[in-house]
Amino acid sequence: MNLPLFCFGSLMDREVLACVLDRPVDDVTMVQASIPGFRKVRLPHESYPMLVPDAEFEAPGVLLVGLSKADLDRIVFFEGEEYELAPCQVHALDGGCAEALFFDEGIMPPPRTEPWDFVTWQRDHKDYLIRQSRAYMACYGRMSLAEADTYWQNYSES
Repeated sequence: MNLPLFCFGSLMDREVLACVLDRPVDDVTMVQASIPGFRKVRLPHESYPMLVPDAEFEAPGVLLVGLSKADLDRIVFFEGEEYELAPCQVHALDGGCAEALFFDEGIMPPPRTEPWDFVTWQRDHKDYLIRQSRAYMACYGRMSLAEADTYWQNYSES
């Protein structure tokens, strides 16, 4: 993969990323960055964020550098049909600009106005998402995205 991937939600967590990629992620570099013209909000009834256009904001995230094509395929599966991979310009923490890819909102429902915070998400939702993601990513290569999405929506630990 030539362009880095800008992530702004749960994939900023190395443990979640390793779960999704099904491998150690020591070779993946995470560079602090932000995407101008967007803010992060929590999706209704979900623990993860989406970006909504807002010229007054710059949404923080990370650039994932060093992903393979196979890694990106697994991440696309993880993100599901709701998001579309699109090009973007990001600001790196060092002040430079970079071209990247990110998952755009696509056909997502209208968001809440509640902001999404990474540290709060890690504290309150990460453990459950890792368990859910392990079960979901076991579907990779065995189910279509539509079938896997149904599985995701119906996942229960009971």
